[in-house]
Amino acid sequence: MKLKILTYTILFVSILSLIGLMFWKQEYKFLQPTPIPENLKTIHKGDTLDIPFLRTFQKNTYIHFYNYDCPCSRFNIKEFQAMVRKYDDQIKFIAVLQTEDNDAKAIKKFKKKYDLGIETLLDPKGEIAHTLGVYSTPQAVILKGNTLFYKGNYNKARFCLSKNTRFAELALAALLNNEPSPSFPAIAEIAYGCELPINSTPKKRFYNLF
Repeated sequence: MKLKILTYTILFVSILSLIGLMFWKQEYKFLQPTPIPENLKTIHKGDTLDIPFLRTFQKNTYIHFYNYDCPCSRFNIKEFQAMVRKYDDQIKFIAVLQTEDNDAKAIKKFKKKYDLGIETLLDPKGEIAHTLGVYSTPQAVILKGNTLFYKGNYNKARFCLSKNTRFAELALAALLNNEPSPSFPAIAEIAYGCELPINSTPKKRFYNLF
C-alpha cells in the first residue's frame, strides 16, 4: 500500500513539474524578442507606403494584427476593444487575422466573438504583415494617410497593465491631436509576442496553445 502511494505521489509530482516547466518555458519565451525573419521588410516612421488594400480608404488607419493561437493576442484583445470603442468615430480600425486558414469562417468567428464592428481581413500568407514590416502578434500599425506614423507594441508587457507605457494608444492620441509621432524607448518597437503562423513551425504553434 505504501509503495502504491509513493508511486502515485512521484507520478503526480512529475506531471506537475512537467506542466510547470512547459509554462515556465512559455513565459520565458514571451520575455524575449520575437525572432526576426530573414525576409523582413524594414520600414521606418515617416515612410510612405504603397498598400493596395488601403487605396480606397480615405481616413487615417489603425491596423491591429491578431492571431487566435497566440496567448499574447488573447491577453491584448481587451485593450484593443477599449480603443475601438473610444476612437472608432475618429479613425478607421482594421483587424488583420494571422491564420493559415484561408476561410471566411475565421472572420465570422472573430466578429462574433469580439463584436467590434470593424473591417476584418484574412492574411494567411502574411502578405499584409510583410508589406507593413510586421512579424509578430499582437502588433499595431498606425497610418497617417499612406505614411507610417507608428508601428510597434501595445505596451511593455503582454498583460497591458501599465498606463504610462501604452505606446499604441499614446501614438494614436498624438495623431488625433495633430501632434508629431511620439519618441518612445526601444521597447516600444522591438517585437515581443508570437511569430506569425507563416513564419513558425508546427512545434512552436503547439507551445503557443498554452
